[in-house]
Amino acid sequence: MKHLWIKITLAAVAAIGVLFFFRTSGLPSEDTGKGEAPAPHADKFDPPVVITTAKAMHHYGKLRFGDTTENNPITRWARDRLGIIQTNKWIVTDQNEAMATRVKLALSSGEELPDVLFLTNHEIPELLDDLVASDRVMNVEDAFAKYAPPRVKEAFEQNPDVWKTVTLYGKRWGLPQISDGKVGDPILWIRQDWLDRLHLQAPATLDELEALLDAFTNGDPDGNGKRDTVGLALAGKNSLNSWMGDASFLFGAYGEQPYQWNRGQDGRLTYGSIQPTVKTALIRLADWYRKGYLDPDFGTHDEQKAAALFAEGRAGIVSGPGWMGGWPLGESIPAKEGAVFKPYPYPAGPDGKIGRIGSRPSYGSYFFRKGFERMDAVFAYWDQMLGHALEDLDSDFAIGFGEGYDYIHKDGQVVYDFPDVTSTISDYLLFAPGSPPNPVHESIESRVFRGHIQNVYEQKLASTASRLYLEGRIVGDMQLKYAQKNEFIGPDTPTMSTQWPLLTKLEKETFLKIVYGKTAADSFDEFIRLWTEYGGGQITEEVNNQ
Repeated sequence: MKHLWIKITLAAVAAIGVLFFFRTSGLPSEDTGKGEAPAPHADKFDPPVVITTAKAMHHYGKLRFGDTTENNPITRWARDRLGIIQTNKWIVTDQNEAMATRVKLALSSGEELPDVLFLTNHEIPELLDDLVASDRVMNVEDAFAKYAPPRVKEAFEQNPDVWKTVTLYGKRWGLPQISDGKVGDPILWIRQDWLDRLHLQAPATLDELEALLDAFTNGDPDGNGKRDTVGLALAGKNSLNSWMGDASFLFGAYGEQPYQWNRGQDGRLTYGSIQPTVKTALIRLADWYRKGYLDPDFGTHDEQKAAALFAEGRAGIVSGPGWMGGWPLGESIPAKEGAVFKPYPYPAGPDGKIGRIGSRPSYGSYFFRKGFERMDAVFAYWDQMLGHALEDLDSDFAIGFGEGYDYIHKDGQVVYDFPDVTSTISDYLLFAPGSPPNPVHESIESRVFRGHIQNVYEQKLASTASRLYLEGRIVGDMQLKYAQKNEFIGPDTPTMSTQWPLLTKLEKETFLKIVYGKTAADSFDEFIRLWTEYGGGQITEEVNNQ
């Protein structure tokens, strides 16, 4: 069961497209008889503050020991320590945009919103304008100024871009999570045993990478005497730059990233997918497809299918985040049969360029019902959780969220590797503020990898994370300066809200047809014309004026 907490946590994050990695830990539960209750906080609210919320629950977020969604180690901690009682006004399944649908229904019917509503970065652009227009959510600026503790204010001061995700009409309408700014940054994962068998080295240039793709496709790298492997596992179903199985290293090697807004030298934002360097990258990707370096059906493969193609030994290379060393690679079947996975930095393009998609500054935000009057309780809870994210040794959550869930006591020691270990108890947090990047200190993954295991946070990571996971995160850090981040992270513009589905369809079809060789590369020029004519030109103006 070792490393299962990483697998479940990352699978959960990936399932909703929220690629923040909030390091989990917690407190023994009084009601299950598995530990002493914490002493009440000096500022515990009396009478208790009741806060209603909404939960999008995962199918794997199961509770134990008779716990319920409103009575579990997390909710009991909030009640006993802070005097905050959490009740769930809505519970929906975390699939098929259930939360967004529930919010739209409430707005259209006049139903009162929960006190606290969490929306992901996928939901906010579409819903923020409607929430503000309904006059149902509060502007958080005054409450933040009045109640946010010093370290909370400092975290936002150091990461001001997160406010862009919830800003509309010059006002801030939510409290964003803060990403560590690198968790989604991808790297190359390569079958090291295939490299060794073919006596090859990891690529330093794009040409060397292409030679490796050829060897992994035509050189029988698995030694079974069959031509049954491909060089690169690519996910083309959603986009060529999704969160796993991406081609961002190829686009970055030639210039700008597609599918996002990039800032030019003149300071204006331009949409990456209509830039000439993207055409050049697509031409090379089409050549790779023609030579058989990609799976014939890559255009139907989603992110997990592409990862599986690599993990199951049918592809020699995949691009994806450093955390893949925990999941899915740490749990793959070939790993038990001698497969060796190794993370590598991206190679340089023809002009020495290196580039990759970058992590978002925030992957979700909390919104508050207009008229909700207990923001003091919100920031008391937020501060406690932020302390854990900052590796506060005095945090109540230093060892785990719930005994019997993500840790147990055995022979007087805290144990993290035991049957049925799970981190999903963290799904029941009222607030998860994220993991603000630390601009000064060495990452915890780097410290643990080199054997610095002193505090409880390092001890827990050392007990639960594989060396492959740690190494992947470290390799990801090596090329932080090459991250090409989306420069527009605000709500949808007026034209975007009506025309973006059409433009996205046009973009997807054009790119795949070029790579599949179904249309000439010059169709890219017609795509630019149509994209601009069908609303892209107006959207560009709106994005720059917002």
